[in-house]
Amino acid sequence: MRPYDNARTVANEHEILTEFQRKSLAAYQEYTHIRDIQYGIHSRSTLDFFPLEKANKTIVFIHGGYWQWCDKSDFAFVVPYVLAKGAQCVLLEYDLAPQSKISDIASQVNQALDYIQEQGWRTDEVVLVGHSAGAHLAGLSLGHPLISEMVLLSGIYDLQPIQRTHLNHALNLSNEDILKYSPIHYSDRITVPCSILCGELELEELRWQSQNYFKSKKEQNQDFVSFKLISKTNHYSILECYFKSILV
Repeated sequence: MRPYDNARTVANEHEILTEFQRKSLAAYQEYTHIRDIQYGIHSRSTLDFFPLEKANKTIVFIHGGYWQWCDKSDFAFVVPYVLAKGAQCVLLEYDLAPQSKISDIASQVNQALDYIQEQGWRTDEVVLVGHSAGAHLAGLSLGHPLISEMVLLSGIYDLQPIQRTHLNHALNLSNEDILKYSPIHYSDRITVPCSILCGELELEELRWQSQNYFKSKKEQNQDFVSFKLISKTNHYSILECYFKSILV
């Protein structure tokens, strides 16, 4: 049995991901957007922007896929929920392992946030939302001046357990990587609201990651951090749950 294998928690992962892609394609067809805006020199250093006139905030979403799978276009199904709340949406892309190391991927995310900060279309309020590995990458960006709020969904905040799994074949994490790129080792004060969310029906390892990260931050007297375990929710349904019902 493979740890950190989310397919173990649902009976139909393939069908779920296929439905994500179907609904995402419909979102691209229905809503105005600018696709593959280049924020850096690498081929995957791109973002998709779904503008909204008189938007009250900007939601920047970083997808998961254990740093080696998936594409931003697989997650455009969240866009209608964002627009319905009066916000505009950015879907962020980045390079994948094994072609790129975790250091390169983390650097790209910060480069993308720097780029967005310089754009005239960004709003004063910017919420960074990351899911799974995307939550890990978002966590590494805490403190970036662009961000006014952080939402971490089903994330990974300590890379040490990942080093012992099949996922490390592509990531090839060193001990130095684990110390430098695990958000749990960051002691800088969090100065914006940071919500850590996880589904009740997720892998025990992922529930532990979220709970342990929250406990660590609270022990540092990080007043802006909150945690919620969402009932009857798995690693996949947490996306619709958050964007449809929790996002305000």
